[in-house]
Amino acid sequence: MQNDVENKIDEACKELARVLKEKNKKYGDSFTKTADEYGNAVLLLRIQDKLNRLKKLLILKENFSGLEESVEDTFLDLAGYAVLSKIYLENKNLEEK
Repeated sequence: MQNDVENKIDEACKELARVLKEKNKKYGDSFTKTADEYGNAVLLLRIQDKLNRLKKLLILKENFSGLEESVEDTFLDLAGYAVLSKIYLENKNLEEK
């Protein structure tokens, strides 16, 4: 029997997969297109953007007037960019072989 943390991990991963698929359809795989166009630095930049937002939300306690993105949404996006980066690098390595 799974404990509460394990169940929450499963739920969070399912939500992440759903959001990634939904955004990928909505935006037409813009992550891959941008990384192809500008290189691997884009992978870091996307993650750094989310880390900067988290810093403002969690440490500096700044509010983003007019924005609906919560701390939880930002963490989900950060996880999403990490997954997309992993997939991008895996695909790039396969193409090079």
